[in-house]
Amino acid sequence: MRQYISFVWTTQAKAALYIIFFLCLFVGEVLSEEVSKPEYEKADKLIENQDYKSALKILLEYEKKKPDDDVLLFKIGFSYFRLEEDQKALLYFEKAIRTNPKVAKYYDYYGATFYFSGKIDEAEKQFLKCVELDPKNPMATGMLGAIYAEKGQLSKAKDYFLKALEIDPEDLRANYSLAGIYFSEGDLVKSQKYFEICYKLDPENYATVSYLIENLYRQEKFEEAEKYKRRLLQIRNSSKDPRITNLKYFRFDTFPIKEFVIVAQESFSKTGDLYYYYVFSVFDKSGKHLKNINLESSAILKENGLKYIIGMDLIEDGNSKHSTSNIAYPELPTYFELKSVLTEILEGKVKFPYSSSASPK
Repeated sequence: MRQYISFVWTTQAKAALYIIFFLCLFVGEVLSEEVSKPEYEKADKLIENQDYKSALKILLEYEKKKPDDDVLLFKIGFSYFRLEEDQKALLYFEKAIRTNPKVAKYYDYYGATFYFSGKIDEAEKQFLKCVELDPKNPMATGMLGAIYAEKGQLSKAKDYFLKALEIDPEDLRANYSLAGIYFSEGDLVKSQKYFEICYKLDPENYATVSYLIENLYRQEKFEEAEKYKRRLLQIRNSSKDPRITNLKYFRFDTFPIKEFVIVAQESFSKTGDLYYYYVFSVFDKSGKHLKNINLESSAILKENGLKYIIGMDLIEDGNSKHSTSNIAYPELPTYFELKSVLTEILEGKVKFPYSSSASPK
């Protein structure tokens, strides 16, 4: 059954920004018209309880008696929509619109069905019609923002997300999407503003906090980022989602060095005889993962009065070959020191003479 929890994340590939998310739709909207009619009461109750198959049995029988009842046709379409039977949903939304073309929400759901079917051009037409009839419709306005973002028309996308926030400043979808677009454009101040709003609205969202950390690192606001690192650990430890609880590292920065892209990660756990404090994953321009350069700690180092050493995992044919350098530290080096060492490594100025098969568990 199709779910309607707002959940957005963004990436940028060349000029296109792809946004994947689920639309917030409420059963209450379906029941908001003519619920007092006795012939709809049982079906309405079934829809309210999300028993759409049973509701359809009743509604389809009533359709035989009232084939031109637009509210009835819409409810049938909505039930198919929730069951992810998109072709049938499209048929009944179209019937409802043909019977009564003045109801904005019919176009809203018609557009949503097209969107989930991958027909974003058709979806765009229906959402535009919806906001023409109801300029204050928050869902259609936000969906237009999502469509234009997916098409790479980021200026129009931002306009519609901002309009959605004029309607509802606490629209999580619009705030998150704006934060993602500004982040991809490098406007870190505006991105931070909207991610912080998202955090206030949903402080348990792992992705929001992760993006905030990376945003703050790119602005070199390291102390502020530490607060969100602690929060991210709390979210991970209290989460019931294995995709989060099984994470060993979290991403906190991304930056270029020469022709490489570096993704910086930090370990959630910094204990044991052997662990990696930081992992800097090195990618080439095509996105191929070449190596990991690590800040490592081990019991042997500590026995020799040191805490950390620079190591490397070279990725070859999907396998990793570990080695260590001669660069070691008695205390945790600064982030700027580490970035300087990374540059020297990628310039070939640092040797890794010691090979090992050891890796943190």
